Amino acid sequence: MSQSGASLQMGADWDPTRSARERLDQLIRSYRHVVTEHLEPLVRGYHPSMLTGSRDEYLKMLELTTKMNVVGHACTEVAGFEYDARRQHVGSLFGACCFLADSFIDDFDDATTRDYLDRLGVLLAEGWFDLRNDRERLFYVIVSRLFSGRDIMNATTRQAILRLYEAQKHDVELRLARTYSEARPGRSELNALRQCASNRSGHAILVLSAFLLPELDLNYIALIYTAGALIMFIDDHGDCFSDLAHDRVTFMNQVKYPERTLRRIFVSYVQRVYRGLPPGNGRDLLIAFLTRYYLTRLDKHRQQKLKTASGWAVYE
Repeated sequence: MSQSGASLQMGADWDPTRSARERLDQLIRSYRHVVTEHLEPLVRGYHPSMLTGSRDEYLKMLELTTKMNVVGHACTEVAGFEYDARRQHVGSLFGACCFLADSFIDDFDDATTRDYLDRLGVLLAEGWFDLRNDRERLFYVIVSRLFSGRDIMNATTRQAILRLYEAQKHDVELRLARTYSEARPGRSELNALRQCASNRSGHAILVLSAFLLPELDLNYIALIYTAGALIMFIDDHGDCFSDLAHDRVTFMNQVKYPERTLRRIFVSYVQRVYRGLPPGNGRDLLIAFLTRYYLTRLDKHRQQKLKTASGWAVYE
């Protein structure tokens, strides 16, 4: 993660302290090593081609999984538990699971995406689907190990998983039903895109929390969902040009003033998280991460705009 813009320097009560930012830096460095130790043997055993050539996809998976461990660490501390070695293993499996699941949805053609979602539904209902390649084999092994460590018949865990699956399906339906080249969406469609973005990452962070913690109380669920939803808005702004290049519609690439909109969402959501969660290292780490992620994705968007402005429009 970039070191640029370590703080918004707004003087707000939630603005991350220097100690919180330094702790975040240290954990990021530490978890890069942890996730490599957990994931490289699995990749080498079940999808070895990821370790050949430039290894770009593998390195991206490690980076996403590092972020997932930082978020998992914060969510665990917020609930009053230690983010111990077992939970670090769970966070690593979950990060890799999310990376591979997203690749099935985002990196192939429409027919493959629909087929994957149908087969994922079979996996969730029956516990198995036919494996067609090494990528699916790695995904199944990771999911199996993740599920074996948690009672997925627990009501909260089961509901979180199914809602995440429904959010993925809805996202794909919206994407395939409409392309960026069509007219600007109306208010109702924008609201649908916004809710879909919230659900995609809001439910993902709840699934992670459900795997890490024995129980989730209602206040915790609402606030952690808010933090997760914010991550998706930040992600979609950072990925704006990639999404437009693939004719992929998101809330953030359809609003008229995306950077202004994202800042408003960021401040509102972070204030809600700061004021709602109990004071402590977990809350401070989560907000430091959200702030860092927001600032680095703004940088990413601006840099890509300079390189590709002639190719894609940016509504700012």
